[in-house]
Amino acid sequence: MQYQIESKLKAVIPKELKIIIETKKVLKIDIDGQMEEFVLLSPEEMMDAYNEQEDLFDIDIIPFAVLDDDFLCLKYNDNKISIIYWSSERALEEKRLAIFEIFMSYEDFIKQYI
Repeated sequence: MQYQIESKLKAVIPKELKIIIETKKVLKIDIDGQMEEFVLLSPEEMMDAYNEQEDLFDIDIIPFAVLDDDFLCLKYNDNKISIIYWSSERALEEKRLAIFEIFMSYEDFIKQYI
């Protein structure tokens, strides 16, 4: 099944992440030494979150989980995908300050959560 956000951004969300989105409610991620619980977004919520922050997100970022006003996102760079923490507050200052790489590769992320 293709998500609406994939069509809009002409990107493919990997099938393993779709399984995580469809089967889990939260992901526990270590952010600066503190374990945080990110709530996974439904496909519709992913599109809503992107549309709300579109002027701050780059086209290569897809949100898939939320913590307060911050997001866990896929970041596409050429043919590679990393997992980032995206800070809404810092994005208002400057977009590049909003991005914190959590997993350098998608594979590292999947090994931990599948």
